Amino acid sequence: AVARAGDPVAMARAFGQAVAAGRAAFEAGLMPPRDMAVPSTPVLGMANLGLGGMR
Repeated sequence: AVARAGDPVAMARAFGQAVAAGRAAFEAGLMPPRDMAVPSTPVLGMANLGLGGMR
């Protein structure tokens, strides 16, 4: 993927940033397990983009 990219240097940089982001996410840790589904983001204050779903 890197060698055949239009800009191999930029692609290599992007891969490096992806690896760093993955490591940061891993180190941040998972949410605690729950017995029931609970939204991780409160509904109050969420953007309503008019895409249907919640009203």
